[in-house]
Amino acid sequence: GRPMGHELIQILPAGKPPHSQSFADASARTSKLDAGFGEGKTFYIETFGCQMNVHDSEKVAGVLLDRGYQPAESHEQADLVLYNTCSIREKAAQKVFSRLGVFKKKFRERPKTIGVLGCVAQQEGERIFERAPQVSLVCGSASYAKLPELLHELESGRGRVTGLDLDTDECFETELTRRDNPFPAYLTIIEGGGQRCAFCVVPMTRGPERSRPSGKILAECRRLADSGYSEIQLLGQIVNNWQDASPARLSFAELLARVAEVPGVRRVRFTTSHPRHFSRDIVEAIDAVPTLCNHVHLPVQSGSSRVLAAMQREYTREEYMERIAWIRAARNRSISITSDIIVGFPGETEAE
Repeated sequence: GRPMGHELIQILPAGKPPHSQSFADASARTSKLDAGFGEGKTFYIETFGCQMNVHDSEKVAGVLLDRGYQPAESHEQADLVLYNTCSIREKAAQKVFSRLGVFKKKFRERPKTIGVLGCVAQQEGERIFERAPQVSLVCGSASYAKLPELLHELESGRGRVTGLDLDTDECFETELTRRDNPFPAYLTIIEGGGQRCAFCVVPMTRGPERSRPSGKILAECRRLADSGYSEIQLLGQIVNNWQDASPARLSFAELLARVAEVPGVRRVRFTTSHPRHFSRDIVEAIDAVPTLCNHVHLPVQSGSSRVLAAMQREYTREEYMERIAWIRAARNRSISITSDIIVGFPGETEAE
């Protein structure tokens, strides 16, 4: 159920980022009303959670930069403070409320706009306003495309705004993405959760599963390579369930190969895969294309078919082991495997 392999906490620093990737000329902004509305103001983003949250924060930062905001060195120095949150870990809501409490007194000394983004925002909704009255923006990840409108409402004097709609078929794409790592670049190809595992909150917090068309993905890869990035990591809650929404109808394995062919790209990774959607052609692509990193992260969660059924994982132990056999049988490369395991699932016996 963890969307990614590791939990990260990342602070977006001030100063000029290693790369700011622009998708369009500033004159082509979608809303001239919004452009420059943040001139003279500063922002600070603190990110909790997975790689997708980190990349979402990069895109949110791009939206803010495009509106005239500038990054601040700290919470205290910022006019706008955003917490991008994660609900995968236990007591995630308490974590963000604790964070808000730490800075409540300091923020009294310099009034600022505070927003809660991400999974806790979606999960807790307007209850956040009750527990933390200093918060004025609550926005789930499925509503990030509406951030410019929400910010405009705040900047126009509205006290509290929310973006909590999960009924969307849009992916969160921005004209400008602030990227804070000079080498690998994250690229989201599928958003939302379609696999309703018994323990997973993602479908409730990130909305329905929706895929980006291959043409847009490959165009972004070319822009990234032209900007100097040598490694691209494709992201998704279930990245290998990506469905091409364009007439090309590429498979996930074909997309991997096409991304790997982009001039200037030296390494391609992807995370996280689901065993149910893991096909032999993915292994064949990794085996045949040196640019695709020889690594697969394939969460098993349990080695018991009975427990897997209780988890609603929709595969058996035997089917998982079949996929491991495909990986082990690669002819040209040794492919490493990492996994996630849940210990102590309700009803699980010592033997299981």
